[in-house]
Formats: sequence, structure tokens, C-alpha cells
Amino acid sequence: MKKFISILLACMLLFAAAYAETNAAAYQAVALETGSVQVYDFGENRLHAYVSGDALGDVCYAVESPEGVVLLESTAFTAGNNAWKAYIDSLGKPVAGKLMAYHPNGSDAYSADAPYATENAVANWAENGSIRALTDGFIVAFGDTVAADHPANTQIIFFGDTVTLAGLDFVIRNEGDDAYGVEIPAMNVIYTHMIGSATHNILTSIDRIKVFKAELEGFDYDLVLTGHNMPEGRDAVQTKIEYLTKTAEIAESAESADDFIAQMHEAFPDYAGDNYLEMTAGFLFPAAQ
Repeated sequence: MKKFISILLACMLLFAAAYAETNAAAYQAVALETGSVQVYDFGENRLHAYVSGDALGDVCYAVESPEGVVLLESTAFTAGNNAWKAYIDSLGKPVAGKLMAYHPNGSDAYSADAPYATENAVANWAENGSIRALTDGFIVAFGDTVAADHPANTQIIFFGDTVTLAGLDFVIRNEGDDAYGVEIPAMNVIYTHMIGSATHNILTSIDRIKVFKAELEGFDYDLVLTGHNMPEGRDAVQTKIEYLTKTAEIAESAESADDFIAQMHEAFPDYAGDNYLEMTAGFLFPAAQ
């Protein structure tokens, strides 16, 4: 487990350095003491994307309606959470709810209300859970700068649920891992934990590659939000579909993990996240490891 955490932490550090610089939608940038916020205007509603700039590249969100603010994810570091809370307070609207899909660290600071989370997410925050283990690994790596507290209480939601907060619907999606996704129909926006148009993904099997591709082919959203990348538009989804198509082709023809990695480097020379690629190779070619 410790070795896995070390590898995953290294991957996340690489991912933090690979923010995409292109976005389909225009936004207004607001500098904070720690990180910055990208503000997207959807008429009477607004989306605030907090780009923390921390060592893990955490990005979290506030959906603002005339009735209030709904928060999506938090950051792993106390300084980021403090800066984000101050910004949320400056909006002058009540926090109507918190959706903690994968990153719950320190989110109780935003409001006293229990966040919404699925049972699998809560299990992974608990002792011996994968998210708790990652947090413990961050504490080892970064010390007391880490927001170590996970929510003490939660409001359980289920895949397929529609949660209405601040007058807006949030549709809870099954992401097939520790996290859950969130669709925001009023904005035609979706949150999925990791995508990144120019970063390798951790892909556990050829079947998973094909399922992920099929999911993205069904995307028809103006903006795609992720936990470790700036928001991206429709072009990013098509780019990732093409990446997955090529990755599946290479995985089915490669003779070994090394051969797979070499072919992927040739096909995607400018992609970040080599450690993610190496983990994928390990999953696809276990006998060779």
C-alpha cells in the first residue's frame, strides 16, 4: 500500500504540472492570495473554478445561482481551503450544499452542513480506505500544510439521484471507481474526476478503455470539469476519445509493457503523466512486471 501511495502521489505531482491551457468557454480570472478563480458566466448562473496551484494541482468548484452557492470538491491543503472559503464568503450568498465526490479534505470549513456523498466515497474516506490512505501519504510528504480532516457526517446519495440545491439540479453519475460524477443540466456542464486532454490516464484493462471511450462518446457538454485540470471544452473530449482509440489499438498489438510504453511515447510525444502510463502498462501486461 505504501508503495502504491508513493507512485500515485508522484503521478498526481506530474498531473499538477500538466494543466491544460486551452478552454472552449471564455472566463474572467480572479487572483487570490493562494491560487486563482476562473469565473464562467451562464446568464443568471455562474461557475467558479478554483485553480489552487498547489502541489497536487487541485481544482474545485462553486456553482452560483440567484438562490445560493453549491460547492463541488475541496483542496488537499489548508491554505487553499482558506483562500477558497474567503472567496466563497465574498459572493454573499448562502452555501446550499456541498458535493464531495472524491476530495473531501477540510470541507467542513466551508459550512457546518454535512456534505453529500455516495456510500463508496464515504467508505474510501474511512480508516483503511483509499482516499484516507492518500491523505495520510500527503501528510507524510507535506506535513501539517495538508488539510487532514475528512467530514465527520455525510448525507448519502446514490448513483442516478438528482439532488436539487439552490434551485439547480445535480445528477449523480457512476464513475466506476472511488469517485462519482456530477452533471449540471442547467449549465450543460459535467464533472468527472480525471480526464485531461494532454495527459495519460490510468487505465486498468482494454475493456475499461473501451467503456471509458463509450462514456465520452456520449458526452454533449459545453464544459468538462475535473479535479486536477482546468475546465476544458468539447474539443478536449474528442481529443481524449482519439487518445483512447489509439491506446486500445496499441494495447492489443503490443508484445510487452515496454513495447506498449514505447509505442505510446511515439504516438503521444507531448503527453504528460508518464507514471500514469507506466501504471497502465502494469495493468495491461501483468505477467511482464
